[in-house]
Amino acid sequence: MARSPTPDSLKRQAKRRQLLRKLRNKYRAVLINESTYEERFSFRLSRFNVILLAVVLFTLHGLFVLGLIVFTPLKEYIPGYSNQRVKLNAYRAFTTADSLDQALRVRDAYIDNLRNVLSGKLPADSATLAVPLSHPPTAADLKPSAADSILRDKVREAEAFSVHADRGNGVLDRLGLPGLLFFPPMRGILTSKFNAAEGHFGVDIVAKADEAVKACLDGTVIMASWTSDAGYVIQVQHGSDLVSVYKHNAVLLKKLGDHVKAGEAIAIVGNSGELTSGPHLHFELWSAGTAVDPQTYINFK
Repeated sequence: MARSPTPDSLKRQAKRRQLLRKLRNKYRAVLINESTYEERFSFRLSRFNVILLAVVLFTLHGLFVLGLIVFTPLKEYIPGYSNQRVKLNAYRAFTTADSLDQALRVRDAYIDNLRNVLSGKLPADSATLAVPLSHPPTAADLKPSAADSILRDKVREAEAFSVHADRGNGVLDRLGLPGLLFFPPMRGILTSKFNAAEGHFGVDIVAKADEAVKACLDGTVIMASWTSDAGYVIQVQHGSDLVSVYKHNAVLLKKLGDHVKAGEAIAIVGNSGELTSGPHLHFELWSAGTAVDPQTYINFK
């Protein structure tokens, strides 16, 4: 059996219907000219429409303020917000503090070691703990190991084709010049090679303009002058009765009697003299009065 509504419930229902009726009641807003009382503008609205419009405007305003804060620098003025510059400075400060901490640790360790040295409180060194030999080494003990023999073979194979010391055909040994290492006077393109039969006792090297000409070995300048056919010429006397000759230079950087080191600049490449067709270096190497092929000992590339 259905229960009859109580007076209180009836009152609440009446108030609810009254509130809904008030929200739905229509009102007209009119804009009137005060002097002529002419109606210029009017629109209808209700309380519900006003509340809905207020909610929409508040939402749009919130979205506008949020976008303004997120996408503009104004967010930097919000308390508690840290910008990228602050974060970068904080990171730099952190790394600097870490570096200073490491430097302090190294300094403290150095000071502790120095204090131990001055006070004589040093730990036993590994050298002092070495056990002395009970008997001197024999020939068998000094024999190379298998790994050492393999390394020696690899080095021997690598040096067999050395451009500085031709040990493979024994040319240096036959000339009495074993073990010499020559410094290339210039690196470039060889346009003319050594040919004693045709009277060409050296090699011609083409390089960049104003390139430095360097001494191939330590020695003393025995000639630094001008000749009509070879232009500016400089000759250097080396040990083991070796003489190197540099022709067609533009400028000589050394004078007679100067001592030069291997690889030291002694001239500037040029095109001086009559027997030349362009800027290059004519380089000769003489051993005991005999011209030898410089390519046997020097790599010009």
